[in-house]
Amino acid sequence: MKRRLIALLALINEKNEVLISLRKNKEEYNGYWEYPGGKIESGETLEQGLVREIREELNIAITKTCIAPLTFAVDEEEMNETILFLYVCRKWDGSITSLLNQKIEWVKPIDLVQYQMPRSNLFLNSILRDFI
Repeated sequence: MKRRLIALLALINEKNEVLISLRKNKEEYNGYWEYPGGKIESGETLEQGLVREIREELNIAITKTCIAPLTFAVDEEEMNETILFLYVCRKWDGSITSLLNQKIEWVKPIDLVQYQMPRSNLFLNSILRDFI
């Protein structure tokens, strides 16, 4: 079985809204909304990978001291296992810009049900909704 580790970030603004982005031009989950983040590369910790991914996707700087793990979910398909780790963050440096040219939106966690997201995100969304 192949295992992938994915670190995702619930970036939360002063209105308690979370940032999500619309995947496009992707083989997997094209046209779905998602949390920023991505695959952890070999040799990276979850936090190192998340800091890198957020810089690459949103052009902002976050630090290990400003993120906290909230929950995780496991998605199993055939011979693949994907473990999604959701972190929360309320502090960052820089102005958010989608470097992947994806549409981004701030959304109240209670309203995430209105967005098409990967199935494994439903559990993450419910934990985040209860947290905020």
